[in-house]
Amino acid sequence: MRTVRVAAGIICENEDGEDVGRVLAVQRGYGDMKGMWEFPGGKVERGETAEETCRRELAEELQVRIHNLRDFYTVEYDYPDFHLSMQCFLCSIEDGKPQKSDRQLEIRWVERRSLAALTWMPADTGIVKALAGARDRKDLLSLAKRRHDSRHSMQGNKRKDTKPELLVRQRLRAAGLTGYRLQWKKAPGRPDIAFPGRKVAIFVNGCFWHRCPHCNPSVPKRNTEFWEAKFRRNVERDQRALAELAELGWTAITIWECELKRDRIDETMMHVIEQVRAAAPRR
Repeated sequence: MRTVRVAAGIICENEDGEDVGRVLAVQRGYGDMKGMWEFPGGKVERGETAEETCRRELAEELQVRIHNLRDFYTVEYDYPDFHLSMQCFLCSIEDGKPQKSDRQLEIRWVERRSLAALTWMPADTGIVKALAGARDRKDLLSLAKRRHDSRHSMQGNKRKDTKPELLVRQRLRAAGLTGYRLQWKKAPGRPDIAFPGRKVAIFVNGCFWHRCPHCNPSVPKRNTEFWEAKFRRNVERDQRALAELAELGWTAITIWECELKRDRIDETMMHVIEQVRAAAPRR
């Protein structure tokens, strides 16, 4: 299923004070979901960040310039034909007055706690609950900060040269297995370690991100819908890579982070080294 990346703006009427006041909702004027309400925004174009998209789309759609963007919520939703990944920003109007476009039936300022009274697009219901459930402005901004910190943490989770990868490479070198490629793009799934001559691909997977079947990591309690969708896509991508490698005659080895703990690494790497050696180099 293809993924469509979208950015949306939750425009708050009141920039100061104890609450954000009303927020701007727009009523869709086209397609199968004509008449339903949503937050303004649009597709992320190639080379754009989600924040840049949000600014551009709201300028084009509503004739306003926004500022004070804060990452608030990420929607992960499966429509029949595509998966929607929508990053939502709290923001306010710096210049201009919202104007209804020809693709909208109506635009309306709505009290935050009254949002649920409207009929929303299916993907937007989670945002509406989060907005309506916040006690006050401070609570909303606290959620926005947690989202920012979470995203910053994910971006800092570098794929290359992680501690588990370094441990695996150290053991391979000690066993005389050198000449491997790192993050090899020519193999499906871009293996962390690849032996092209032997047709062996090694994936060193983090238990949390790739959903280890051995230690069964928990799912964050906040924004559960987002995390479950993200994990599902990770697992599907991993399975697809393994299937493609098998079709090409490669030996795919998955090493889980928990298998590299001090009391398990010797046994784990013994089996890995045996598998690599069993795949004789091509002549």
